Amino acid sequence: MDLFGMLYLDELSHGLANLSMFPYFDMAHYIVSVMALREQPGVLDVSRVSPLACWFSSMLYCFGGAVLSGIMLAEPPVAPLSNGTSVLLASTIWYLVFYCPMDVVYSGAALLPLRLVLSGMKEVTRTWKVLGGVTQARSKYKDSLLVMIAIGWARGAGGGLISNFEQLVRGVWKPETNELLKMS
Repeated sequence: MDLFGMLYLDELSHGLANLSMFPYFDMAHYIVSVMALREQPGVLDVSRVSPLACWFSSMLYCFGGAVLSGIMLAEPPVAPLSNGTSVLLASTIWYLVFYCPMDVVYSGAALLPLRLVLSGMKEVTRTWKVLGGVTQARSKYKDSLLVMIAIGWARGAGGGLISNFEQLVRGVWKPETNELLKMS
């Protein structure tokens, strides 16, 4: 007997590929992104002084790849924010991570086992974002492989690439932390 045949891995992989990203994988992406923002130096002070700047920074962390790929393709950079359900979900998670009493949500999500699961789910979401970026670029530039790769990369790594602009929103700018100069 074939061990892989007994495990039904082919059906399992097709089942996972057909899973909807919303809401579980998107929630994991938003939680990990907002937690990454919260762990930046000085962000907690900004969240108390200017919640709107903190919220906008969180939205850039959550939707940075789509914003950046939109700019690169000469599309409206605010288009990702037109999906009200996703923005509402990301805003709710931002509120819970930053303002939940006794930091229950942040402390719970920061536990290593849960954080590992959330990070894994975020990486699954990243692969879908890269694929979406390549598909979006292919619809406009059918014969340009370099453009497809650049847009896929920007869509997948957008939060890190747009971090300098996000720092400007918070009133902090550190050009030495640019993702293009020091890639993670």
